[in-house]
Amino acid sequence: MCGIVGYIGNKSLDSVLLVGLKKLEYRGYDSAGIAILNNDEISIRKSKGKIISLEEKLDAKGFDGHAGIGHTRWATHGEPSTKNAHPHTNSTGSIAVVHNGIIENYVELKNMLSEKGYVFVSETDTETIPHLIDSEIQSGKDVKQAFYDAIQKLEGKFAIAMICEIEPDRIYFARNGAPLIAAFGKKSASESFLASDLPAIIPLAKEVTYLKDGDWGYIQAGTLEIYQGEKKYENIKIEPILIKEEEVNKGDYAHFMLKEIYEQPDIMQKIIDQRIDSNNRIFFNEMLFQNDYLSKIGRVIIQACGTSLNAGLIGKLYLENFCKLTTDADFSSEFRYRNPVIGGDTLVVGISQSGETADTLAGIHEAKAKFLKVLSFVNNNNSSIARESNAVIDLMAGPEIGVASTKAYTSEVLSLFLFSIYMSAIRWVLPKEEKKQLLDEIKSLPSQIASILKNLEPIQEISNYLKDVSSALFLGRTYNYASALEGALKLKEISYIHASGYAGGEFKHGPIALISEEVPSIVIVPQGEIRKKTISNLLEVRARKGKIISIITKGDDEVKDISDFFVEIPELSEPLSPLLTAIPMQLIAYFTAVYRGCDVDKPRNLAKSVTVE
Repeated sequence: MCGIVGYIGNKSLDSVLLVGLKKLEYRGYDSAGIAILNNDEISIRKSKGKIISLEEKLDAKGFDGHAGIGHTRWATHGEPSTKNAHPHTNSTGSIAVVHNGIIENYVELKNMLSEKGYVFVSETDTETIPHLIDSEIQSGKDVKQAFYDAIQKLEGKFAIAMICEIEPDRIYFARNGAPLIAAFGKKSASESFLASDLPAIIPLAKEVTYLKDGDWGYIQAGTLEIYQGEKKYENIKIEPILIKEEEVNKGDYAHFMLKEIYEQPDIMQKIIDQRIDSNNRIFFNEMLFQNDYLSKIGRVIIQACGTSLNAGLIGKLYLENFCKLTTDADFSSEFRYRNPVIGGDTLVVGISQSGETADTLAGIHEAKAKFLKVLSFVNNNNSSIARESNAVIDLMAGPEIGVASTKAYTSEVLSLFLFSIYMSAIRWVLPKEEKKQLLDEIKSLPSQIASILKNLEPIQEISNYLKDVSSALFLGRTYNYASALEGALKLKEISYIHASGYAGGEFKHGPIALISEEVPSIVIVPQGEIRKKTISNLLEVRARKGKIISIITKGDDEVKDISDFFVEIPELSEPLSPLLTAIPMQLIAYFTAVYRGCDVDKPRNLAKSVTVE
């Protein structure tokens, strides 16, 4: 949640900060603001709404300087408003702070500071921070010591950046549980950056250091000091930035979501090329677990959130069917609190596109507190989840900017499938012929996805119909039960149509009451063992005059004849079919949202990286 950017250097400051915020807007767009140090005085502009509202407030003259911080907000404490927008200041305006996270003890701090005479003008937890720092300075401490002592009094998870008129050549920062990076321009340039994520500083920055929890310090022009507690880092790890600018731009596409949907054939090919050799051996070179440990695993618990949990539900079936491993899949937010009965042979698996999902990270901490090993599937190997896990598998999806996850989802499903096949070889449970057949099919996946992307007419026809409905049902069975959950999630995320996903076998146990001429059913009916059972669901809908939208294997005339609309996918074995059924559902959600006039990349109330619990 929320995006932070900071900059010291000789470029146009408001421009650098504004561009950075636009690239972080996927993290929140309830309000935005910028604070700049100019002639050792802090000037602030902020606005409710998206970055464009802030841009309109930035005048060409008198709002530039040498150091500044910016923020784009996803509201937690206090409604979206200009008053609650960051940056927040102390009473005199000499200290400005931006913050991502939640200060859990802010009420206690606010009461203490109010007793000292500090006046609060916002409803946010963040405003306690500049007042607290000011209080420490007023007690006689220098800025550095005051900042450190203040952050020691904060409880919760946070990333903070601060500018202060007393020390105009520094931007102070602190990280505790929320993402923050420090970066530098070309080696000859005297400029430094702070950001919540790399897209904010590409292509200006060339090198980066990934801050750890507990790190604090400051950037100056071309320099960086980091402390852990009171101990200064002597050797800071600086890495080159390898992400290219075109990876974080829309290119010729109308939206990031559409671009990312169309990137999926290439991403699937990349994963296949790097994971499967010519002898059908599977490799996870970055994963640190040895086969000796993996062979002794007796149970797997997958814990994740949202789209990643839907992928995990499919991964559960893969591990059970191909590896004969007892596997559970749970919401991270429930796993961490339900105190599950777990043995020492249990592997906990975390899945997160961003690698910063707060509930999933908390679940990892809970697992490690029980002395369990953790394997995480992430799309950012420098993320908090990657660092906290015992081993990591890289999703290799590339930067995903669209708030509604698409390419990361299929990367998660494919990676979980390949991991299950990898584990089956260690456990000697999958016949060679079956393994070869499955992997041969997987190699056709990129071209099959591409073929779906070339035939948009039936998808657009469906979307044109759905744009006028207020509710929809998604039905699927076995491997495609999770597909139904994911299809419903995509539709409601970006089009704001109420949608629910159900297991087909549960349809008669309540959800069928929702069927009417106004509530369509999107039914996933690929070829496979449970096809006939799913057809029964279609007939139940038809008998009640419900509209039927079916996703079928190409050439399935029987299902076509009982459907009002249909989308065909290429033939693929049932366990692998979720990798194809996902594509039309992503496109249906996308075009429905576009036809309804929704902001596809910035759906209301959502943010890309959920870094608060």
